[in-house]
Parts: sequence; structure tokens; C-alpha cells
Amino acid sequence: MAKTISFVKGKGSLNHDNREFVAANVDPQRISWNETFVRQSLEAAYGQIFGEAVREYNEKQKRSDRKIDDYLGKIKNSGNNEKTFYETVVQVGKRDDTGVLDEGGNLSEEARLAKEVLEEYARTFQERNPNLYLFNAVLHMDESTPHLHLDYVPVAHGYRTGLKTRNSLTKALQEMGIAPAVSKNDTETMHWQERERDFLGQLCRERGIETEILGESHGGMMLPEYRKAQREVDEMESQLEILGAEKQELESELAASGVRIAESESEEERHQEELKRINQEIEQRRERLQSYKDMADSLAGTDGKVGREIERIRQEAKLAKGILDPEPMVKIPEKTFERLLGKYRQASMAEYVTAEYEKVIGSLRDTVEGLRRKLDKVNRLADRLGKFVSRMGLTKEWEESERPKTLKEKLEEGRKAAKEYGQEKDGKKNQMKVL
Repeated sequence: MAKTISFVKGKGSLNHDNREFVAANVDPQRISWNETFVRQSLEAAYGQIFGEAVREYNEKQKRSDRKIDDYLGKIKNSGNNEKTFYETVVQVGKRDDTGVLDEGGNLSEEARLAKEVLEEYARTFQERNPNLYLFNAVLHMDESTPHLHLDYVPVAHGYRTGLKTRNSLTKALQEMGIAPAVSKNDTETMHWQERERDFLGQLCRERGIETEILGESHGGMMLPEYRKAQREVDEMESQLEILGAEKQELESELAASGVRIAESESEEERHQEELKRINQEIEQRRERLQSYKDMADSLAGTDGKVGREIERIRQEAKLAKGILDPEPMVKIPEKTFERLLGKYRQASMAEYVTAEYEKVIGSLRDTVEGLRRKLDKVNRLADRLGKFVSRMGLTKEWEESERPKTLKEKLEEGRKAAKEYGQEKDGKKNQMKVL
């Protein structure tokens, strides 16, 4: 059975990748099965990559306000949605055909082969991609399917002004010989992923793992449109699987946050509603995806079915000379023509549905990213309220109470104390007026 090869943009959660945070979809007993290839802090990576370029730049600056103290912080606060690093999740197969565990609860043979492929891919990643600095790389075997989390910083050179070495994904890929973008649907990243997918497919074939190849013959005929449709269906299933895992992780993060204050309660409710909506949407997409698979299966049929159908049409067809056109024409029965027209309509519909699912996958990724930003906002709010509680002198009362008070209760006490302080201050003012 052919396996899919998936390249999905990850959410970039290093705590999740390195298991500093364990989500609900992780089996704690299998964490030891994971494998770490590279683990370096992002701060250390930036110092190693850009440190010399920053020093050279600062030495040329006469004004101190133009110097760069922290290049990592500069990108974080740029306001241009620049990414400090990128993450790619690489997976061979899906839960249905490459599950980590077999029926006996042991490592399955399919997962073992996929693990070998992913290990070699990770070990050779930096050599193939010298402009993508790999600072964190982990193979996860404690979830449903073996997969890699690759975290890297793009490194571009040759700038005439400013820093000579910078974080730029587009220029980094082009420096590695990746073809420039043609359109929004044909970018450098897509070209790079196609190259990496080909390399990963080669590793799979060396270990006897059959992968889906675009344009492979079927039933004695070249049917690239069928193969493309089936491949995209399988890839979308893998992407939904990864998105589902990220959704579970986000749910676990929300549950573990422990934030229960007035301002954050409404925010958390919105998060839960959003997660519920995502869950429903994923389920709906799965149902539609199944109907699409059924359509693709009906188009492709079993081995030899399409070939027999085409051969039958060929036998029914007859060459006829046109009256005005010197080129020969093919004459076929009306029923045969209707069958061909129906097949064409089905293929057109399959192509349309594929394009729609690509939009859906992109939308789901954006939604997960938006929820992550909202969660960061809630955490920052909780931190500010914690500092406020400390300034109001409520920390000691918290420690001495029989049960810990919620931040909401402390906030109410702080407001009450502020009100009493204001009343006391007004009383003193009135006394001064009397005097």
C-alpha cells in the first residue's frame, strides 16, 4: 500500500517539541522512545548565526540609537509579522497505515521503517540545506504516527546595507538554488518542499516503502489526474491528523493554564468556543473528504478496470473523414460519448474539491495560530494581574489563608483596598479644609 509523505507548517512550540509540556495526545510511557538530533536554545542559535554580523554592523555606527543590542528581540518586535524561526513537521504515512503500535502494543514494523527514514532525513537535513540553520530537531514516537519536528532559522547573506547576514526565508532558499516564486500558489517554499519530498521518497523506496508518485500508470494507461487527486486526498488526511494533534495540545494548554479571573474567563470561553468550532469543522471536513475519496475510488476503480473501459471505447470508436477538415475524426456511439462526458465532469469536480480543501487546510492552520496568540495574551494579562496583587500587598494574605484565593478574589480585595484608601484620603482633605 502506497504511503503519503507530508510536509506541514508547524506551530513552532518548542516546549511541546521537547516535551517540556505534555499534551493530552501524548503517551507519557513512550516519551523515552523519542529521539533528539539537535537541541539548542533560540538565543544561542542567534548568537552563533548573527553575532559576528551584528558586531560588525555596530562598529560602523556612530549613533548609539542605530546599534542593534538584540537582533532576536528586534525581529520579535518588528511589527511586520517576521518569524524568528520556522517549523516543518515531516511525516511518512498516516495513523491508519503507519501507526506506532501494533495489536500487541509493541512498535509496529511500518513505524520502525518510517522511523529509519525520518532518522536519516533529519541527520542529512543540514547538509542539504546549509542556509536553514537547524537548532532543534526531534523525532516523536509517543503519538499516533512517527513524525519529525524540524525548527530552523533561515540565514541569508550578501546584503550591501545594514546587516550582511540576516533572517530571510525567501533569500535563504534562493541561495540554495531553489527556483524563485511564480505566484502565491507557486512559491519558493513549495519548490523547496517538492525537492525535499523527492529526497524523502527516495529514502522510502530504498527501504521498500511504496510512496505515491505523480503520473504513475494505472490499468495500463497514464492517468496523472487520478494519481494527483488521490495523493492530495491522502496528504489532506495527514494534515488533518496533525491539525487534530495541535488542537488537542492547545486544549491541554488551556486546561493547564489555571487562569480563572474575570477578564480571562470570557477570553477562555471564547477559546473553548473556537476549539469547539474547529472540532466540528474538522469532523465536517472528514465527512466531505470521505465522500471525495469515494469519488476518487469510483474514478480510478480497481486495477485494470479503467484500462478495460478505455479499450472498450477504442473498439467502439471508428475513424471518419471530415468533409471540410482534412484531419480524421473519431466517431463513437452516443452512449459512449455520454459516459466519457460523465467521467470528465467527475474529474473536474474532483479537481475543484481538491482546491477547496487546500483552502480549508490553510484556514485551519491560521485559526490554530490565532488561538495561540490569544492564549499568549491571556498569559500576559495574568502576569500583569499577579504583579498588581503583589503591589497591593495581598501576597502575604494569600500565603496565610487556609485555601488559596483566586486571582478574581484578590482583585476584588485590591479594588476594595483602593476604595478605602481613596475614602481615607478624601477624609484627610476635608480635615485640612476645616483647619
